[in-house]
Formats: sequence, C-alpha cells, structure tokens
Amino acid sequence: MKASFFIAAFCLVALSIFVGWIKYQRNNGDISISVKNTDDYYTYTASFAEDATGRVQDYINYSIAPNGLFKSTHDYFNVTTTLADKTNFYVKESPGELKIELDKRRNSTASYLRIKKMCDGISNVLKGK
Repeated sequence: MKASFFIAAFCLVALSIFVGWIKYQRNNGDISISVKNTDDYYTYTASFAEDATGRVQDYINYSIAPNGLFKSTHDYFNVTTTLADKTNFYVKESPGELKIELDKRRNSTASYLRIKKMCDGISNVLKGK
C-alpha cells in the first residue's frame, strides 16, 4: 500500500515538473509565422519567444500611429479595431502569440496594403532584421 502511494506521488510530481518545464520552455526562441491571403481575408499568425513581445507591440503601435493598441508587454488583446483612416482589423495578442486578420471586403486596397506592410515588418522584427 505504501509503495503504490509513493509511486503515485512520484508520478504526480514528475508530471507537474514536466508540465511546468514545457510551459516555461514554450517557443524557446523559435519563430513560427503563417500568412494566409485569400480573396476575402488576409490573416497573419505568429508564435515567438515571449521576450520579443515588447518589440512586436512597439512596432505595431509605430505602424498604426496616430492610433495605438498596446500600453504594456503583459497586455492580452482580442479586439476588432478601426484606425483613423477607417482601416478595420482584428487583433488577438498575448505574450509570444499574435494573430491579425483583415477582411478585404470591408477595407480599401490601401488599408490592406498598410496592414500587409505592417505584418511584413513584424516578421522582420522577429527575425532581427
């Protein structure tokens, strides 16, 4: 009986350590970028090291000036926003994760090109260019 208790306790401790290690080693400096460009939508998704979050947020704020979204690197966003030039897009962001989606039917070509250029710049920021 005591042996099975210690085995179960050991397994729980080992599992907890493994889950914690996986959580804190997430992305480990790896960058994953995905772009999907259809007739109706432009979608940009990125997964990156959490310590790059501030640089990404600063670049987004710079790109959408005079508007701004982020005030802290610990901000979590899941919003649809409209900029001063009537560009309307969706942003979902958390440390180390970013998704931007633009509905081409609701935006002008200039708005699409602005968001696409911003996303290309985000890729360059993540790659250290």
